[in-house]
Amino acid sequence: MTQQSGRYGYKPNERNGTSEQVVDKTKELAEEALERADEWLKPTGLSIRERPMTVLAVVGGLAFAAGAFWMLKNSRQQSRYDELVATLTDLPRRAGWRS
Repeated sequence: MTQQSGRYGYKPNERNGTSEQVVDKTKELAEEALERADEWLKPTGLSIRERPMTVLAVVGGLAFAAGAFWMLKNSRQQSRYDELVATLTDLPRRAGWRS
């Protein structure tokens, strides 16, 4: 089998000027985001650079707790069908047909 290349003279190892700029800008933005996250977490005593797994565990725990709270809140709401059945079964008592 022969290997086909996409463009004539294209070398995947070489980068052009635009891709270099994109890579540099991406690195700058990632570094800035990491610094901002560290500044935001410093008052809690956590640092992404120093203890990344601890930060990940804390954030994961908070996300789990928020999800559990949300599910608990939504599970208490009665569905329309259940509400209708409860109303229909209660009608004879309300009308005085059953005591």
